Amino acid sequence: MKKVLRFAGQAVVIAAITLALVFTLTNVMFPGLKRALSAPNEANDNAYLPAPYDHDLAPDQNSTRVWGNVLYPWQTDRFGFRTGECAPREPAKGRENIFVIGDSFTEALGSSYEQSFAGLMACDAAREGKGLWNLGVASYSPAIYHRKIRAAAERLSITPDEIFVFLDLSDIDDDANIYRVDGDRVVRAGAPGGQGTLSCDLGRFLTDNFMTARLLSGLCLTSSFNYVMSVGRPRARWTIDPALMESWGRRGLEVAGANLDKIVELCQEWNCRLTLVVYPWPDNVVEGDRNSIQVTHWRDWAAARYVRFIDGFAPFFREPAELGNRLLHDTVKRALSADDGDARSAEGVRRSLIERTSTP
Repeated sequence: MKKVLRFAGQAVVIAAITLALVFTLTNVMFPGLKRALSAPNEANDNAYLPAPYDHDLAPDQNSTRVWGNVLYPWQTDRFGFRTGECAPREPAKGRENIFVIGDSFTEALGSSYEQSFAGLMACDAAREGKGLWNLGVASYSPAIYHRKIRAAAERLSITPDEIFVFLDLSDIDDDANIYRVDGDRVVRAGAPGGQGTLSCDLGRFLTDNFMTARLLSGLCLTSSFNYVMSVGRPRARWTIDPALMESWGRRGLEVAGANLDKIVELCQEWNCRLTLVVYPWPDNVVEGDRNSIQVTHWRDWAAARYVRFIDGFAPFFREPAELGNRLLHDTVKRALSADDGDARSAEGVRRSLIERTSTP
């Protein structure tokens, strides 16, 4: 027993000395390397600022950010919207303007603007003489969407002709468990799935200060096991887990629907067109949740309000998830092309909304 304890003690001492040496090398002998490695994380920290609707993008940013093991260019314009090639530079009242809003997938974490579905949509719009503004920000949800849309219209001094809402599965969790309305503000009042929060980011500290931790983290992020780590999360499984649905899923659908109704009201006020798009998480694909409640519920919600609905689930069941941005863009583009010949789709739906609100 004494030999075991002696060996364990020696191992602890060796480990402590090794960590101290690595820490010293990283922070003292190679500070330039540490700053270079930490810069993307610092860009992540500087990307957001507080807002009455919880948070927003910082304006006039031009940096390289990190998402997992991916480094990508990230830029915002003077209004605080993510920008790039094909994005409008200044608002123009004589031009048709389109607002796109959603959470991290719409902001396009881990992707250049040009390769994101919002960026691809912006290029389609620019070719038609339209301006598409990306209002998407990570961790947004319907509780924030309608507030950000109105704030963006005021910021740009324009009203949109069309609004696209890209509704994420995590939005239901956010509206059920994360965000609460406090007067005119949206505040965070919980954690995903109702779980507890951790105040100290130990992983960030280790990867910032220990090269071995950064190496191990990189190996983990690039391994096939990382895909397994992306499934099994309550924020997506509420559609296939009856217990989660009962606990907060139904409530989240109800709250999210009420918040999306406020966007319908904005479009009635501004005489604009509203399109709702849904898409899956890996859990849906793994579980074969093709005809998900995320599809059926929101299709019915949209039909009752004369809102155009686009089901973005199908292509993700046929193609690799890595093509997500292109898949979603192509799905939306095909749906819009099909609508061109539908008299009820564009001006028809707009007239239906007007008639619906003017009928006593």
